[in-house]
Amino acid sequence: MQIDNTLSRWQLVPLVFSQASVAASQTNVQLYTSEVDATVLDTTGYVMPWEGKIVAISAHLSAAATAGTLTVGATVAGTEGSDPTLSITTETEKYDTAPRTAARFAVGAVIGAEITSSATWDGTTSDLNVIVWVLLKVSGI
Repeated sequence: MQIDNTLSRWQLVPLVFSQASVAASQTNVQLYTSEVDATVLDTTGYVMPWEGKIVAISAHLSAAATAGTLTVGATVAGTEGSDPTLSITTETEKYDTAPRTAARFAVGAVIGAEITSSATWDGTTSDLNVIVWVLLKVSGI
């Protein structure tokens, strides 16, 4: 059997980020790749071994806020893109998708997620889980 090493396939991959007890008045705060009971591993992104595209973002809060706004966005090298993004008020779940052409990245890019919370955000006892969904162009293996 001959293996075709030139064949490329797109693979959908979830990248997970979190923050415990989402505080008010945060501005462009990078989320951690792992946080358990407010103990964090000091990493804020995943290095991509292939080129790809950010195609969606989803978020889940452990409890709803009653006031304020929390925005969530995916980042490439620490810079937030305009699509996909989330604006959360009183929801506990939210998601957004983006066209495949909206947020491309190169091999070696660090993909992350960041949040901004308004001064009036009162969901401060809520824990946040964010998933950035990427399509990776897996090739050469």
